[in-house]
Amino acid sequence: MIELTHLVLGPLETNCYFVRDTETGDLVIVDPAWYDPSLEGKVRAAGAGHVKGILLTHCHVDHIAGAAQLKELTGAPLWAPPQEKEFLTDPALSLAYMIPGGIRSFEAEYPVAEGKPLQIGSLSFRVLHTPGHTIGSHCYLIEDLMLSGDTLFFGSVGRTDHPTGNTAMIMQSVRRLAALPGDWRVYPGHGPETTMKRERLINPYLQ
Repeated sequence: MIELTHLVLGPLETNCYFVRDTETGDLVIVDPAWYDPSLEGKVRAAGAGHVKGILLTHCHVDHIAGAAQLKELTGAPLWAPPQEKEFLTDPALSLAYMIPGGIRSFEAEYPVAEGKPLQIGSLSFRVLHTPGHTIGSHCYLIEDLMLSGDTLFFGSVGRTDHPTGNTAMIMQSVRRLAALPGDWRVYPGHGPETTMKRERLINPYLQ
């Protein structure tokens, strides 16, 4: 069984998700937005050794600023969109120039790829490439949960005015998500959770 909890981190109030297999204790942390005592405390309470991986939906600074320190604390490898490899070294792409002093650099050990099951410890994710907010934006599905990053929000979609953003692409991406069969519990990068059933009904971008 999968347990999902989250922290709201950083100045842009980014949702950082903890996805845990309740049987094995294996844990994946999605989008370590900011390294602060709440993140460190939650990791230590769970046991740093249970963290089997760090997973990024995309590489904007407000989703990656705590990644370097989290990797040091846990020793866990990191998976990131290969389309955004340059974001990790270019503050103009990641928007890290907006943070005084920038952020600590890090590398991603592994790329994510649609069509290839993503196995991290005992946790298996389905990977969907959903460009638009950024060129490498991805969503991750596990059981009936969708981690939608900044692609799909409660009643809205991600902005497309930053480097590599594309409005036509994000419209195609969110409509593709809406076309997935069944309902999904949607956990976005910012703001409250929602469901795909609700979004199909009320989200103007899915009409």
